Amino acid sequence: MLINLKCDTCKEPSKYVTGFYDGKKGKHGVLYDCKNELCEVNQLMRAAEAEDIQKRLEIQDMDSQRGISAGYVAAKRRDAGLTMYQMSRIGGCSPAEYSSYEHERKPFDLEVYRKCIISWRYLRFGGWNV
Repeated sequence: MLINLKCDTCKEPSKYVTGFYDGKKGKHGVLYDCKNELCEVNQLMRAAEAEDIQKRLEIQDMDSQRGISAGYVAAKRRDAGLTMYQMSRIGGCSPAEYSSYEHERKPFDLEVYRKCIISWRYLRFGGWNV
């Protein structure tokens, strides 16, 4: 949270709280954002967001070339009333890994995708307690 130290003392009128954090040994604090486009911290945050968006678009492109849509899997999971934890068990991966697939932080693993689609089809047409 070193980058946030500048924000702690900043008097920018557009500054607002975006979150809280708890650290080691009882350290905790507040995360800020603002609308000041000249602020170095704001510029760094926007650059990081742009990089994240670019990476997500690359992952979407890789998935679409393989005929995979993370949004489709997420929608079908919600339609079936399943949690991400349950889908991770079905897919045979950790909940964190499944979450990164569904939120497009990692390209979908073909085997996990296949298991998830098969389970959704089974739930839709037959039923199955997960």
